[in-house]
Amino acid sequence: MTCILSIIGENFDVDSFIAQCGVKPYGIFYKDQLIHKDLPKSKKNKFSGCSIGVSSAGFDEFNKQVDDAISYLNLNQKNLKLIPSISEIQFATLNFGIEYDIDKFVQSKYLPNTLLTLCADLGIGIELSIYQQTENEI
Repeated sequence: MTCILSIIGENFDVDSFIAQCGVKPYGIFYKDQLIHKDLPKSKKNKFSGCSIGVSSAGFDEFNKQVDDAISYLNLNQKNLKLIPSISEIQFATLNFGIEYDIDKFVQSKYLPNTLLTLCADLGIGIELSIYQQTENEI
């Protein structure tokens, strides 16, 4: 997934939220659960939360990710309106994974008003995660 909606809180009842909201997360985690279940000495989660796939467009398809996000938020707007009403939710973030273009001096990405308004109304922040290509991709 290149665009992910993450909903997180220290005392967030993620199971109740999912049941109420009807979203289908691809990942759920719980406070005090081991971060790496196979490593008994690994750190424990400080938060509970879920990750929801919003777009599977490529890292080089930012505009497609934005279009997918707008469609997803419009389609699920009624259910996601719960987010700002749940005080236990500390972070609700729409994270876009985009590629870093080594050949460009300046890189900018445009976020349309439609997306900004939807996110603001739903209490969702926006994050851009920029990934540098690995040698295998060059």
